[in-house]
Amino acid sequence: MSETFPRVTLFAPCTAESLTALAAPLGRAGLEVEGGLLRGDGLASTIEAEWVENDGGFGAAFSFGTVPTDKVAALDRAPGALLLHCHADLRDGREQICEAVRRLWRAGALAVRLEQSKVGWEIGDWLELMTSDDPWAWHRATVAFLGDDGILQSCGMHAFSLPDACATTDADADELSAFVTTLNVYQLAEDPVIVSGQTFAPDADTTRRVLERWPDVGYPPDDACHNPYGVWRLGPPGGRARPQSELAHVFMPALRVVLRALQEQAGAPLSREQVEAVRDKGACVAMEHRDAQKIERSRGYADVDPELAWQQWQLIRG
Repeated sequence: MSETFPRVTLFAPCTAESLTALAAPLGRAGLEVEGGLLRGDGLASTIEAEWVENDGGFGAAFSFGTVPTDKVAALDRAPGALLLHCHADLRDGREQICEAVRRLWRAGALAVRLEQSKVGWEIGDWLELMTSDDPWAWHRATVAFLGDDGILQSCGMHAFSLPDACATTDADADELSAFVTTLNVYQLAEDPVIVSGQTFAPDADTTRRVLERWPDVGYPPDDACHNPYGVWRLGPPGGRARPQSELAHVFMPALRVVLRALQEQAGAPLSREQVEAVRDKGACVAMEHRDAQKIERSRGYADVDPELAWQQWQLIRG
């Protein structure tokens, strides 16, 4: 199935005074913006492009420690930026997106920020990290960590069409951050099929934890930082894995879509009995877990877990 909506949004401040003034440098770099699209020879991915005037906040957008202070000041003086909406993610489209950014650098772009996590770098540093063969570098370039109310959660994995990870701070903060980072990098490096109820540990000396996929409630659904693929909630150390079915049961249409339509029709929140009745009677297809993962990515979001339909619906019903 083809991509039908942006998967990655990049914010790139430029030295040009306007989009019109940027046209010549873009042309020399083998790019053009035409009809709201960034085009160039050899670029197959669809990239929407729009010019954004500096509202006085460009420096602040890159002031979180990854860009030197003097460079932040230069970014604050940038007249405007290109906002790029890429219809490929950084898992399948990384080379194409990096090539577009490399050409933008030649056209005078100064820095790049991934809007899915708000992590930004000088453009050369970003390219060095993202063109590396090391998934640890990709993670460093794109993923942020949020700590609030006793929860540590990563942010930005949806740029790779993957869930983020979160855990209650029941351990040393550095140890927990290392655990979550290793889980994320494992997903980037191996693209494994992980199913709720499985366990994970970063190494043989660390106690395993059970993973459960839940909707992301850290940001509202219309926020770029919201992860539509959800988050892996890490259980406490020492949890035991649950038996796994050989096949996944994928609802078609997605269970969350059916529930939302029914709620809108009813004009009131659904009861637990209604939610579970829809689940029990819904049309679903049994398939390999890898094929279910492909369906999820083609949709652009994770469905609710049928076994936790009521509990998870409470988080996303609006």
